[in-house]
Amino acid sequence: MGKKYLNRLLARAAQNRVAQNRAGRRRGVAMLEFTLLGIPAIFLFIAVVTCSIDMWQFFTLSYAVDQTARYTALHGATCTQNGNTCQITRADAAAYFQAAALALNPASTTMILTDNSGSVTCSPVTACPSSTSFFPAVGSNTPVTNNVTVQARYALINPMAMFWPGGGTVAAGNFTVTAKSTQEILF
Repeated sequence: MGKKYLNRLLARAAQNRVAQNRAGRRRGVAMLEFTLLGIPAIFLFIAVVTCSIDMWQFFTLSYAVDQTARYTALHGATCTQNGNTCQITRADAAAYFQAAALALNPASTTMILTDNSGSVTCSPVTACPSSTSFFPAVGSNTPVTNNVTVQARYALINPMAMFWPGGGTVAAGNFTVTAKSTQEILF
């Protein structure tokens, strides 16, 4: 019985030495695994977040343009008949656009208002509130059934361009998105 016990004890000690050698060989593996998998995973996470923000800003731009076009179409030149005072100015259209475009920086947004009398560019959109002229314009140029068009451009800033290999200087990349909506003047 003593010999069996001694053999079992020696076998267990040999197994412990093998386990210790394996653990010694695995030292530093966690750092290597993080380098190979963690850094690309972080890069991918940042890419998904920035692309999501860009899509949100584009959707907000498109929504604001569409809502502003609808708003101006409902407040045309003939809505002032019969004592109504519903006609709006370019400043009103710009304020409505800014209220609908919460995700956008107004200083980076350009808005173009177009009716049959011509186009007016608000660059940036914060420059329009000083305008007191009506939109759509008053007069025979903009009767009901003519169109009003609202177009806007916004410069998206995407920091993912900083990580592009061989990109030269480290700066965030800019690209411009555009949205346009045309509505028939209803009043």
